Amino acid sequence: MSILTVTNLEKSYGTDLLFQEVNFSIAAGQKLGLVGRNGCGKTTLLRILLAQELPDTGKAALAAGHSLGYLRQEAPVHPEHTILEEAQSVFEAVRALEADVQHWEHAMSSAPTDEALEAAMEAYSHAREAFEAAGGYRIEADIPMVLEKLGFSPADHAKRVGSCSGGEQTRLALAKIVLARPDLLILDEPTNHLDIAATEWLEGFLKSYEGAILLVSHDRYFLDAVADSIGDLENQRLTVFKGNYSHFRRQKDERLARQQDMYDNQQAEIARLEAVIKKNMGGDSVQSKMRARMETRIERMDKVERVVTDSRNVRALFDADSAGRIGRDVLRAEGLTKTFGERTLFDDLNFLIERGERVGLVGPNGAGKTTLVKLILGMEQPTRGSVGLGHNARVAYFSQHAADSLRPDLSVIDSIHDVADMTETEARNYLARFLFTGDDVFKSVGMLSGGEKNKLALARMILEPCNLLVLDEPTNHLDIASCEVLTEMLSRYEGTLLLISHDRYLLNATTTKTLALSGTGQGTLFEGNYNAWREAQKVASPAHPNKPSNPGGAGRKPTPNPGATAPGLPRGEGAKSSNGISHPSPLGRGGEPQRAGVGSPALNARDLSKARVRARERVLTTESAVNTTEARIAEVEARLAKPSDTVADMVTLAAEHTRLQDDLLAALAAWEQAIAEQEALGT
Repeated sequence: MSILTVTNLEKSYGTDLLFQEVNFSIAAGQKLGLVGRNGCGKTTLLRILLAQELPDTGKAALAAGHSLGYLRQEAPVHPEHTILEEAQSVFEAVRALEADVQHWEHAMSSAPTDEALEAAMEAYSHAREAFEAAGGYRIEADIPMVLEKLGFSPADHAKRVGSCSGGEQTRLALAKIVLARPDLLILDEPTNHLDIAATEWLEGFLKSYEGAILLVSHDRYFLDAVADSIGDLENQRLTVFKGNYSHFRRQKDERLARQQDMYDNQQAEIARLEAVIKKNMGGDSVQSKMRARMETRIERMDKVERVVTDSRNVRALFDADSAGRIGRDVLRAEGLTKTFGERTLFDDLNFLIERGERVGLVGPNGAGKTTLVKLILGMEQPTRGSVGLGHNARVAYFSQHAADSLRPDLSVIDSIHDVADMTETEARNYLARFLFTGDDVFKSVGMLSGGEKNKLALARMILEPCNLLVLDEPTNHLDIASCEVLTEMLSRYEGTLLLISHDRYLLNATTTKTLALSGTGQGTLFEGNYNAWREAQKVASPAHPNKPSNPGGAGRKPTPNPGATAPGLPRGEGAKSSNGISHPSPLGRGGEPQRAGVGSPALNARDLSKARVRARERVLTTESAVNTTEARIAEVEARLAKPSDTVADMVTLAAEHTRLQDDLLAALAAWEQAIAEQEALGT
């Protein structure tokens, strides 16, 4: 059954055609991801589906009796409410039903006659049924749990919404939609203000969500985890593909390759026929018939369209060479502590980032990532300790709110003239690298989409050479194509990089070290990208029940890695294992930054024998953990297949399922390591 049906939608603004002939439907339980470049009309399409804007032609119809919930990029909330009151506002209709129940309870207790009592009892029965059907008293139990999963502790419940950051307000709006449980959930960039742990929890929740979902996101991992189909809005038309984002990319590439082959073959045949026509240009009847026959064949061909892709891409590079050579020690923190009142963000941090290193800065919301960057840049002062830049450091900083520095009254090209001495031709050529072409350069900044504003802010920043690049959530509001181009730009950047991002793909592709803030005052500098750091966490504590989820495949045991390090041979700080990943180095408690590790001596015969016994025991123990976790996953999946009565049931099971997947990956990694260690010891 289709919950939403869209027929022949078309929308233009003046002479600018956004899309045409858009036809698709969303079935119950379907999870459709919507992708396309910034400015192609994704948000406009959502607004039409929500009846907030009218199409030029066509219609969108929500099936009768079905509800719809919408999270937009700038979600509205009431500034005077507390966080708890704002969450409770979702259930105003339920509370009205509760008031009705209480009214008829009072009417029964004060009925003057038997007839009045009977009428009140009947009205009470109907009111009670309606109240319980809407969730009844169970809704109160759902609110704290959902708020906690999205980063709000009980201590936050009394906080005024108006004093919350934009990210907190977006997470609160998301919590309200989760609590409402609409039949169709429409989400526009829901991960923009989530930390990675909250993003992974939301992935688990949405995967098990019983309703339908229409999702706009630039997060490739998120789309892979949640979507079962992808709508690609390109060249003014929407094409729907089955499967997640990675499957869509493969299908699209194969489809375009087939279309190009068909087009090339057809063009070759047309060229052959035209050559025959040209060869028979004489006036006799035979030649005349031959020409007519060939022309008819060309006319009757079912023409294959030439492959047209949106080839507009950012073609710019960060300039590290012109910034001059930076000193070896680019960034050093010693005993760095930052507190706000009684709250300590980090305590006694010590770390060193050297020239050319590429560091991802991660941690939960509120752990102090942006504050640490501000300390590094001198925008704030530490409570204790110090942090300093190296010799000849030239820093370029892209903040989460970089687009706010743009003047909305200026045109795009004037925004470039505002920071650079360029001719109009030079400015237009430069802006073309960022997809601003033709009359786009004369658009006012205030008319740009969020992603277009971010690209313009990035274009302004890149004009200055830098040998230290600091980026704070640069992919917010960008489309996937722009995220991929940014990934390429950062990969080719030859300076030192410090990157804050919730985009796991970007972190894995562009960083080689991870600076992880715990949110409880500690930090870790790890030799490896985000995935390597997460895997090391799981191996270090495979049985931890509350680690953030990282969904993975169940039921498969890995091939043991024969190159793993044997037990009893501890690595020094920063020393790499055979797979290029090193153990983390603690940053806190006065530890001195170190450049290299120290090896350890070989085992003697007695110690080797003991190590072999321990290795065999670890293999048995870790394999048992794998079997136990797989059995529990099967139980949870069986329960998830049955209808759930409450949001709490569904969310708890979804959270447990994703946590178990995380635990299974850790157990499998530990089992693999145990076998490798056993083999390395000759047993």
